[in-house]
Amino acid sequence: MRANFVDTLMARLDGEVATIWATVLLRLDERPDVATLRRGLRALVRENPRLRVGWNDARCEWLPVPRSDEDANAALLEGSEPLEEPGAVARVINARMDLSRDLPLRLHLHPMADAAQGPWMLAIQLHHAIGDAKALGHLLERLWGLCAGRGAEAPPLAASTLTDGKVLQAALSRPGQSLAVASPRHRLLAMRGLGLRRSGDVAGRSLMATARLRLPAERPDLSASDVFFAALLAAVALREPPRDGMIRLRMPVDLRRELGLGRTLGNGCSAVPIELPFPEVHARLEDPPGLVRWVRSEIQRVLDTGVHWATALECMAVARVAPGRVLRKNARPGLIAEPRTNTLVTTYMGRLDRHFIGAPLRIRSLRSHTPTWGATGFTFQETLCINPATFEGLWSASELRDFTRRLADWACSAFGLTAEVVGP
Repeated sequence: MRANFVDTLMARLDGEVATIWATVLLRLDERPDVATLRRGLRALVRENPRLRVGWNDARCEWLPVPRSDEDANAALLEGSEPLEEPGAVARVINARMDLSRDLPLRLHLHPMADAAQGPWMLAIQLHHAIGDAKALGHLLERLWGLCAGRGAEAPPLAASTLTDGKVLQAALSRPGQSLAVASPRHRLLAMRGLGLRRSGDVAGRSLMATARLRLPAERPDLSASDVFFAALLAAVALREPPRDGMIRLRMPVDLRRELGLGRTLGNGCSAVPIELPFPEVHARLEDPPGLVRWVRSEIQRVLDTGVHWATALECMAVARVAPGRVLRKNARPGLIAEPRTNTLVTTYMGRLDRHFIGAPLRIRSLRSHTPTWGATGFTFQETLCINPATFEGLWSASELRDFTRRLADWACSAFGLTAEVVGP
């Protein structure tokens, strides 16, 4: 039951700035059948040992925690008071939990006062120490099958098979790539990134906004991931004064295929720093196709070096060696350091439609959130959703909305798209 290095790191950092939820927020055309959702939750908890553990910080491992059907039922929280979307989102993404005791999966159902966007909101949250965004997608597919009584048609999600030993063996079998950890430009914790201007030094509640960009079918040359990275970088360059330094993106890399991991409930990603000279981003703002090609080539160049094995070794060392008090002591100052380890955490999750096939829901729109200073992105029903996030006190709600509006406006102008900005 000892946790691998990703789980360990997420569990030990939990709660310092925010509960590390991976969250998807759905606006629905009608109220879902709560009894059906709870039936699926009960079945999911019964069949998955990963949902029946709690984190023991002193022993640095997971320990079994009994989960009754009542515990599973209680993981779906129903609100009775109609809320505007900003209030509902703030309540959900700032929900706290006790990782040693509480079920690390939670659903929130709220009636919405701004019903034109969909009269109900359903939020699904998985704690990042249990699984990443990919794992949440697998979990949702399984949940819908169990809700519909089709649990026997597919096998349950396997337990996490990612181990330190497996990662260490893979990294050491690639010595040329793993030795990249000696270079500061390849280390996640190297203080090399430009810090964004901020309105304060206190990291308070999580904030999020969303830009929805409609991708035209007649532009197959325009990939959603290209728009995501280019628009995010453009928004930084439009907001920040030109200066020397690096925009340093912290980007997850999925190791599942290389490590032979299947549909498991667990973490399967490492991360890499992508360094982009800020003056060069500025210089390419008036040439969107050129910016796209350059960013794409820089990301591919870093991935081709295999530096994700070096950063995996780095994270493993930090997770296992650094005392918990050191991790937590540095989490909050790390958001305001100058220079920072990274400018923005960036996660593009790909197309999410397949994770909602068979869902007993009529979905109007989706949003996503992880508690970082950065952004998540995905496509759903031909819409690219870019979800910038920060913390109250570093940026105000209006600053985050202004950043998201800049992002959306640049993408519309650069690629001929239409956009809608929501929140915070």
